[in-house]
Amino acid sequence: MIKIRKKYHYYAGHRNKNAGEKCGRLHGHTYDVVCEFKFTEMTDGVTMLFSDIDKIAEPIIKKYDHYFVLFEEDPLVDVFRMANEPFISVPFETSAENMAIWIFNRIRNEGKLPITRIELAETKSSTIIYEKDSD
Repeated sequence: MIKIRKKYHYYAGHRNKNAGEKCGRLHGHTYDVVCEFKFTEMTDGVTMLFSDIDKIAEPIIKKYDHYFVLFEEDPLVDVFRMANEPFISVPFETSAENMAIWIFNRIRNEGKLPITRIELAETKSSTIIYEKDSD
């Protein structure tokens, strides 16, 4: 078994009305994302080219780059639409935990990559780690 670790980042705004006054206000972060992939086979000494992983995982992660990300039931969704302001809505509150799980599942299910772990840092001192063995 060989593991590959890839690092990415994106910048996004959000708010989480269920996470207290500070997090409930509009604000943004530099999200640092580390993905770990597990491979069991190699061809000519290579599991998968790093660039091939990037071609699949990076667009999924960068989809949120420089966007405001809102829970689809947030009243601001209507405000952003009325203002013709670009944003991305998701079916959950935009906590770091939820974003980590969401991105992990998109990479695994849409990207068909053998991801087993994701680390999502919302601040320099706080990182969410989500792990799930590959099937």
